[in-house]
Amino acid sequence: MTQLEIEYRSVAPVGVNFPKRIIELVVMPYETETQVVHRGRMVREIVSRGAFDGIEAKARRIKVNLNHVSSEVVGHAVRFHPSREEGLVAEVQITKADGGDDVLIKADEGLLDASAGFGVMDGGETWPEKTLRRLTKLWLDHIAMTPDPAYPTANVLAVRAREENLRPRQVVRPNLEVVYGWRLADRYAMIDSAT
Repeated sequence: MTQLEIEYRSVAPVGVNFPKRIIELVVMPYETETQVVHRGRMVREIVSRGAFDGIEAKARRIKVNLNHVSSEVVGHAVRFHPSREEGLVAEVQITKADGGDDVLIKADEGLLDASAGFGVMDGGETWPEKTLRRLTKLWLDHIAMTPDPAYPTANVLAVRAREENLRPRQVVRPNLEVVYGWRLADRYAMIDSAT
């Protein structure tokens, strides 16, 4: 097999779960046309449904980087859903170290999107038109969190927590659900004391 050229495509994250440190996102949407630069020229590109078949077995080996910089690892994939309607969906776990909290917050606020670093396998692309590239067999090298998505239809689905991975740590930013719970408890206490 020849050495694969790694390409990048960005999409918006879908959801963030702070306690579990899990972001569910669309890595690459299927059957969605977008404009990309390919070897120095603008082309239209579509990823075919099934382009990532078999990726489930590779989940924990796929790293999550900041801006496609391999030395800035902020997490890893924990699960892939290659058969979802919207495209290749991944659940990624973000580290507690190296700015992981910032990644969770920015993904939740819509400031970071997902981007795929991928290679096209032998026979994995066709050109139905001179400026239309269809990708049919892809290899995922990594997922990056970046502010510049290529696919506008791909986005973060959810941010979740993994209780089994929680360890006591200094709280930098409280979980908003907990803060809302405190406020609600204070309101109920005020109602109870007034009656």
